[in-house]
Amino acid sequence: MHNTNQENGLVELAGAQTVRTIGAAHDRLRTEIEAHAAVRVRLDGIEDFDLSLIQLLLAARRAAGAAGKSLTLASPATGALRTALDRAGFLASDPADPLGGPPFWLQASDLS
Repeated sequence: MHNTNQENGLVELAGAQTVRTIGAAHDRLRTEIEAHAAVRVRLDGIEDFDLSLIQLLLAARRAAGAAGKSLTLASPATGALRTALDRAGFLASDPADPLGGPPFWLQASDLS
């Protein structure tokens, strides 16, 4: 989804988000970050994922921040993704996180 008339972008990820398919998600995120000041990511439709999804979202968040933009989740991570994040230690607070606040994965944006 790409609309340069809006300040806020939205990327909806669905289906399999694995090392074999993550390239398309990368391209969509890059396009939205370039076009918008704030980008939300919807993860509701993801059916399968691996570490490449987590790596991609963390890298996209950093890239957005470095460009003075924001990348947030439309809703907190749930289900299998939340379980995987918890097991990997991503849900613990990180005092070194320059963006502060609760862990990225548990936040949700209310951007329209």
